[in-house]
Amino acid sequence: MWQKLIDEKLLAPISSWSDEWYAGLADGTIATLATGAWMPANFASGVKAASGDWRAAPLPQWEKGAEVSSENGGSSLAVMKAGKNKKLAYAFNEYANHSEGVQSRVENGAFPATTADLTSTTFLSTTFPYFGGQKANEIFALSATQVPEEWSYLPFQVYANSIFNDTVGKAYATDTTLADGLKAWQKASADYGTEQGFDVNK
Repeated sequence: MWQKLIDEKLLAPISSWSDEWYAGLADGTIATLATGAWMPANFASGVKAASGDWRAAPLPQWEKGAEVSSENGGSSLAVMKAGKNKKLAYAFNEYANHSEGVQSRVENGAFPATTADLTSTTFLSTTFPYFGGQKANEIFALSATQVPEEWSYLPFQVYANSIFNDTVGKAYATDTTLADGLKAWQKASADYGTEQGFDVNK
C-alpha cells in the first residue's frame, strides 16, 4: 500500500520540520500527518494559518478491524555530572514529574506519561480551539492504550534514524522500491547493532 502511495505521488517528499514542511501543513499541500500526540502545541505555534482546519483521528490500520498504535518520541530530564547546581537541577526534575509540575507541562503541550493523567476528566475533556473545539485528548489517550506490549525503540535508535534517508528515503526520491529501502535500512541497522555489541535478532 505504501509503495502505491509513493508511485501515485500521494506522499510529499518533504523533510519534517523544514520551512517547506510547515508551509505544506499550513496551505493544505500536506493533508494528513501520522505523528505523536505532542504535535498539537507545534501546530498551534508553527502552523497558525491552518487553525480550525485540522482534526485528530485514530491511525490508519494495516489490517481490517485492527486497533494498533505505536509510540513516537519521548522525553527525559537528567542531571549532568558536570553541572554546577545538581541539587537545584534535581529539584526541578522532581517538580516537573510530579503533581503541579506535570499539570503545568501538560497544559503547555506535553503528553502525560501516567495513566492517572491520561484518564483524568480534566485531560480528556480539554477542547482544542486549533482543532475546531475537538476533544483531541480522547483520541490520543485511546491510542496510548493500543500500543503492543512488545513494541520498543532500538537501543541504538538514534543511529537507525540517522541512516533512514540514505536507505528508506531513497524510495521517495529515486527508483529504489520501498521494500529494497527497508531491507537496506534493516541490514545497516542490524550490522551496526552487532558491531556495538548488541545481540541482534536478524
